[in-house]
Amino acid sequence: MSRDNLSVVLRILDNENRLLERADQKAMAQLSILGVFMVFFIAYYRVIPVNPFTVAFLCIYFFCALYAMTSLLMSVRPRIQKSKPGETGNDETTCEPAFFAGICQFSNLGDYQRALENVLQNENAVLNIYIRQVFSVARINAVKYKYLQRATIFTIVALVVELIIIAYLFANYLGEGAIPPIFRG
Repeated sequence: MSRDNLSVVLRILDNENRLLERADQKAMAQLSILGVFMVFFIAYYRVIPVNPFTVAFLCIYFFCALYAMTSLLMSVRPRIQKSKPGETGNDETTCEPAFFAGICQFSNLGDYQRALENVLQNENAVLNIYIRQVFSVARINAVKYKYLQRATIFTIVALVVELIIIAYLFANYLGEGAIPPIFRG
């Protein structure tokens, strides 16, 4: 194994980790935006007239908002299927002293140190560990971005429906010659 191979793999791993962080940041920002607009919209609930139009749009709004929140939560904490033996190209079960889960399997520092020293003696084993880590992080990213994309679509639909309802409220009250109750003191 050359140092060039390891540096390339580590660069790829770093890029995948940045994508992972970026997905979490996007999901949290989108969840915050959705929450702010939902709180703002709550002020209008008491003035929404009950008719088939508003009931239909409120149902669409709540469905989209709930589905967006669920997708955002799944993006922040995706459910990943464990790899089956042979799927990663390596059927042997090896310790993974470079992974959080692998490190936590050791009962004490001495056992971890010995396992890490054993792995570090074999350069190909080190390269394989990082290649498996790149593969695992890429799979996590794929799931995160799938849910993030769904959440974005449903967030946009929910916000558009919210704006349609607000515009309808103003048109409805102004059409009746009344000031919307939200603006009355």
